[in-house]
Amino acid sequence: MSEEEQAPRIVVRDRRAFASDGSRRPDAPPRSEPSPDVPPVRTETKPAAAVPAESAPAPGPAPEEDPRFKQLVSLLFSQAAMLLEQTAEGAEKPGSASGAQRAEALQGLQAVIGLLEVVEEKTRGRLAPGDARLVSQALYQLRMAYMERSHGPDG
Repeated sequence: MSEEEQAPRIVVRDRRAFASDGSRRPDAPPRSEPSPDVPPVRTETKPAAAVPAESAPAPGPAPEEDPRFKQLVSLLFSQAAMLLEQTAEGAEKPGSASGAQRAEALQGLQAVIGLLEVVEEKTRGRLAPGDARLVSQALYQLRMAYMERSHGPDG
Protein backbone atom coordinates (compact mmCIF):
# COMPACT_ATOMS: atom_id res chain seq x y z
CA MET A 1 0.00 0.00 0.00
CA SER A 2 1.10 3.49 -0.65
CA GLU A 3 1.63 6.07 2.04
CA GLU A 4 -1.57 7.92 1.12
CA GLU A 5 -3.69 4.81 1.55
CA GLN A 6 -2.27 4.03 5.01
CA ALA A 7 -2.75 7.52 6.47
CA PRO A 8 -5.99 8.00 8.40
CA ARG A 9 -8.60 9.90 6.47
CA ILE A 10 -9.76 13.14 8.00
CA VAL A 11 -13.20 14.40 7.10
CA VAL A 12 -14.20 17.97 7.85
CA ARG A 13 -17.92 18.70 8.11
CA ASP A 14 -19.25 22.21 8.36
CA ARG A 15 -21.85 22.15 11.16
CA ARG A 16 -22.46 25.85 11.33
CA ALA A 17 -26.13 26.79 11.18
CA PHE A 18 -25.58 30.03 9.27
CA ALA A 19 -23.88 30.85 5.99
CA SER A 20 -21.32 33.63 5.65
CA ASP A 21 -24.05 36.05 4.50
CA GLY A 22 -26.02 35.47 7.73
CA SER A 23 -28.80 33.35 6.25
CA ARG A 24 -29.70 29.99 7.74
CA ARG A 25 -28.17 27.09 5.82
CA PRO A 26 -30.76 24.71 4.35
CA ASP A 27 -28.85 21.61 5.51
CA ALA A 28 -28.43 22.88 9.09
CA PRO A 29 -30.26 20.86 11.74
CA PRO A 30 -33.23 22.51 13.48
CA ARG A 31 -32.45 24.44 16.64
CA SER A 32 -34.22 22.08 19.01
CA GLU A 33 -32.43 19.00 17.68
CA PRO A 34 -28.87 18.55 19.00
CA SER A 35 -26.13 17.46 16.65
CA PRO A 36 -25.82 13.64 16.54
CA ASP A 37 -22.07 13.68 17.31
CA VAL A 38 -22.40 15.92 20.35
CA PRO A 39 -23.15 14.11 23.62
CA PRO A 40 -26.05 15.53 25.63
CA VAL A 41 -25.09 18.15 28.16
CA ARG A 42 -25.50 17.03 31.75
CA THR A 43 -26.74 19.71 34.05
CA GLU A 44 -25.90 19.43 37.69
CA THR A 45 -27.54 21.39 40.40
CA LYS A 46 -25.08 22.98 42.77
CA PRO A 47 -25.76 23.39 46.45
CA ALA A 48 -26.69 26.92 47.46
CA ALA A 49 -23.32 27.46 49.18
CA ALA A 50 -21.38 26.74 45.98
CA VAL A 51 -23.24 29.31 43.86
CA PRO A 52 -21.32 32.62 43.62
CA ALA A 53 -22.98 35.59 45.28
CA GLU A 54 -23.05 37.60 42.04
CA SER A 55 -25.26 35.06 40.29
CA ALA A 56 -27.62 34.31 43.16
CA PRO A 57 -28.50 37.25 45.41
CA ALA A 58 -29.41 36.21 48.91
CA PRO A 59 -33.12 36.64 49.54
CA GLY A 60 -34.37 37.94 52.85
CA PRO A 61 -33.52 40.80 55.16
CA ALA A 62 -30.46 42.99 54.75
CA PRO A 63 -27.30 41.64 56.41
CA GLU A 64 -26.39 42.86 59.87
CA GLU A 65 -23.37 45.03 60.53
CA ASP A 66 -20.32 43.00 61.50
CA PRO A 67 -17.87 44.45 64.03
CA ARG A 68 -15.06 42.35 62.51
CA PHE A 69 -15.61 44.04 59.16
CA LYS A 70 -15.36 47.44 60.84
CA GLN A 71 -12.10 46.32 62.43
CA LEU A 72 -10.73 45.28 59.04
CA VAL A 73 -11.59 48.61 57.42
CA SER A 74 -10.27 50.48 60.47
CA LEU A 75 -6.99 48.54 60.35
CA LEU A 76 -6.48 49.34 56.67
CA PHE A 77 -7.48 52.97 57.20
CA SER A 78 -5.04 53.40 60.12
CA GLN A 79 -2.25 51.88 58.03
CA ALA A 80 -3.05 54.39 55.30
CA ALA A 81 -3.08 57.22 57.87
CA MET A 82 0.44 56.26 58.97
CA LEU A 83 1.59 56.32 55.36
CA LEU A 84 -0.06 59.70 54.86
CA GLU A 85 1.79 60.99 57.91
CA GLN A 86 5.08 59.87 56.36
CA THR A 87 4.31 61.75 53.16
CA ALA A 88 3.38 64.89 55.14
CA GLU A 89 6.61 64.78 57.17
CA GLY A 90 8.65 65.03 53.99
CA ALA A 91 6.82 68.16 52.96
CA GLU A 92 6.77 69.94 56.33
CA LYS A 93 10.17 69.15 57.84
CA PRO A 94 13.15 69.37 55.54
CA GLY A 95 15.51 66.47 56.05
CA SER A 96 13.03 64.25 57.93
CA ALA A 97 12.02 62.11 54.97
CA SER A 98 13.83 61.80 51.70
CA GLY A 99 12.10 61.89 48.36
CA ALA A 100 12.57 58.13 48.02
CA GLN A 101 10.91 57.50 51.40
CA ARG A 102 8.04 59.78 50.46
CA ALA A 103 7.59 57.98 47.13
CA GLU A 104 7.64 54.64 48.95
CA ALA A 105 4.99 55.86 51.38
CA LEU A 106 2.84 57.01 48.45
CA GLN A 107 3.18 53.58 46.84
CA GLY A 108 2.15 51.96 50.13
CA LEU A 109 -0.83 54.27 50.34
CA GLN A 110 -1.79 53.35 46.80
CA ALA A 111 -1.58 49.64 47.74
CA VAL A 112 -3.85 50.13 50.78
CA ILE A 113 -6.37 51.98 48.61
CA GLY A 114 -6.22 49.08 46.16
CA LEU A 115 -6.93 46.60 48.96
CA LEU A 116 -9.92 48.60 50.11
CA GLU A 117 -11.17 48.74 46.52
CA VAL A 118 -10.98 44.94 46.33
CA VAL A 119 -12.86 44.64 49.63
CA GLU A 120 -15.54 46.99 48.32
CA GLU A 121 -15.84 45.15 45.01
CA LYS A 122 -15.93 41.64 46.46
CA THR A 123 -18.48 42.49 49.15
CA ARG A 124 -20.76 44.67 46.99
CA GLY A 125 -24.40 43.81 47.64
CA ARG A 126 -23.63 41.61 50.63
CA LEU A 127 -22.88 44.24 53.27
CA ALA A 128 -25.09 45.99 55.73
CA PRO A 129 -25.75 49.58 54.65
CA GLY A 130 -23.54 50.94 57.45
CA ASP A 131 -20.62 48.70 56.49
CA ALA A 132 -20.92 49.60 52.82
CA ARG A 133 -21.00 53.28 53.71
CA LEU A 134 -17.92 52.86 55.93
CA VAL A 135 -15.88 51.36 53.08
CA SER A 136 -16.98 53.96 50.53
CA GLN A 137 -16.26 56.86 52.91
CA ALA A 138 -12.83 55.46 53.80
CA LEU A 139 -12.02 55.04 50.13
CA TYR A 140 -13.18 58.56 49.32
CA GLN A 141 -11.09 60.12 52.10
CA LEU A 142 -7.98 58.12 51.20
CA ARG A 143 -8.29 58.86 47.49
CA MET A 144 -8.62 62.59 48.17
CA ALA A 145 -5.65 62.55 50.54
CA TYR A 146 -3.60 60.60 47.99
CA MET A 147 -4.44 63.14 45.30
CA GLU A 148 -3.43 66.02 47.62
CA ARG A 149 -0.11 64.40 48.52
CA SER A 150 0.84 63.16 45.08
CA HIS A 151 -0.27 66.17 43.00
CA GLY A 152 0.01 68.96 45.55
CA PRO A 153 2.32 71.98 45.21
CA ASP A 154 5.15 70.11 46.91
CA GLY A 155 4.61 66.76 45.12
